[in-house]
Amino acid sequence: MANEKSKAEQYRDERKARIAKSAKKNAHSMEARNTAKKVVNKVISIVLCAVIVLGVVAFSLNYYGALQRVIKIGGVGSDQSVTIAEYEYYYMRAYNQVRYQAQYYQYYYQTSNGYDLSLTPEEQTQTTKDADGNEITWAEKLHEDTLEIIQLHKAYYNEALKMGLKLTKADEAFIDKQIEDLRDEAKSAGSNSSSSNSENKVTYSLNAYLRKVYGGSINERFLRKQLKIQVLAQKYLTERTNEIAKDYDQKDIDAEYKKDTTAYDFVTFRAYTFKTTELTKEDNETDDALKARQAKANAEVKKNANDFYNAVTNDATFTAKAKELNKDTADYNVDKETKYSMLKSTAQSTFSEDAAKWLFDSSTKVGSKKLFSDEENGKYIVVLALSKPHQEQTVTARHILFQTKDQSSGNDLSEEEIAKKKTQAEDVLKKFNEGDKTEDSFAALANEYNEDTGSSSNGGLYEHIYPGQMVTEFNDWVFDANRKAGDVELVETDYGYHIIYFVAKDGKDYYDSAIRSSKANEDIETETKALQEGKDYVVGLGPRRMNYAEKRVLKKIKYLVELSNANSSSSAR
Repeated sequence: MANEKSKAEQYRDERKARIAKSAKKNAHSMEARNTAKKVVNKVISIVLCAVIVLGVVAFSLNYYGALQRVIKIGGVGSDQSVTIAEYEYYYMRAYNQVRYQAQYYQYYYQTSNGYDLSLTPEEQTQTTKDADGNEITWAEKLHEDTLEIIQLHKAYYNEALKMGLKLTKADEAFIDKQIEDLRDEAKSAGSNSSSSNSENKVTYSLNAYLRKVYGGSINERFLRKQLKIQVLAQKYLTERTNEIAKDYDQKDIDAEYKKDTTAYDFVTFRAYTFKTTELTKEDNETDDALKARQAKANAEVKKNANDFYNAVTNDATFTAKAKELNKDTADYNVDKETKYSMLKSTAQSTFSEDAAKWLFDSSTKVGSKKLFSDEENGKYIVVLALSKPHQEQTVTARHILFQTKDQSSGNDLSEEEIAKKKTQAEDVLKKFNEGDKTEDSFAALANEYNEDTGSSSNGGLYEHIYPGQMVTEFNDWVFDANRKAGDVELVETDYGYHIIYFVAKDGKDYYDSAIRSSKANEDIETETKALQEGKDYVVGLGPRRMNYAEKRVLKKIKYLVELSNANSSSSAR
């Protein structure tokens, strides 16, 4: 029916609203310089595709990059130098992150984080704030972020060496994949240039493309070195955080849980959402007529919600009514579309604060129902409680994702492209089964083939997965009662084809890993701050050469912004 949304549609809408709400709430903190943990996550994300679309036919490559790769502008501590090339590289990473945030704000709720994408950092008319709340320019912020990113990389890398951490074969495979992906990106940038004549197409080598995106100092050898530093830095952060989490006394974890059990408990329930649709004026229709038609349509939705509520007496009648309303929907899966197991915070953001409060109230009985109305937003939700608040145990798994959606638009790929993705997934699964079929070999394949950027650098690992965290098909597979360590299977979801490797049942309740993780993240930030403020990692840069490096990278950004603006103007014609 037109007025009822599928679970997937509802989730996308609610997620968009949730992200917008969260982004607004955190606007001030996003303006400030990132905390240690946030900066690390920003820096360590090793997705190297250019943010700005490039499309020129030819350009000068006379950057004398070799010189910039060895000229020092200062150091971190007493024994870690910083070159002009490093400053330019990490400045561009910081800049691309700011651009991403600006695009994020525009996409999710059509507003701005204060950064104008059509201007260079120096040309920005609005200011932002530093970590202490002081008003600074965007150029100043980017410079500060760059220094902090450099410092954190040097510090974490050095601490990784002290810990004895080394790159594994899986890590090397991951780095190789990033390089090859960027090489493909370079070819694509050339083939998508402004010339329509295939004979005049520009084919960029990887080094030429890196010079174009990051500046004249950057080449493949330099990039590979930086990726190794980044991967080791990430390994240190992960290892140290895990060490901290394991050291907490169980009594302290249990005591923290008992302070507010509802923050960590789950409730299983069914929910069906009815939502009004905003009508548009028909030919020759008056405003009053449209208003009357809208009121009638809204009343019909409200009636449907009440009829559904009145028909529900238990789980069986709920599912029967849901199936009846969707009898014309092919392959309708009532459990996938209406059954949930959620934390209170998730239920609140997905449905409503009132619904979450009711579900987790100790007086709410299993089998009871309630209709929640939000007439201002034209939404009605029928909820049926299937359990009391309880704990769920977590599991650990690895996966390799082959995405079947376009990452820029969110739309499905063509049937031909989806078929190709499935074949790729089947080939990788076959490759795994023909090998030693160990977790390590799976992790190596994940680092080489995984298209999930959230786990592509750690062997596709997801630890302490709780029920409802993953998409339905993934969730159902890992939480199958018969699942055992070492199981591997190809699972299709809305996102694509996942090869999933089941590592283990953790044997722990969700609250244990959640509290340990939260406390460990706080403590690693404290440790990071101590590293930053300690004498071993003091940033000391010569102002003259640093200013020179900053001017170089700002000149590169000015060129890219002008190019992007020109392309936008051309596309608008």
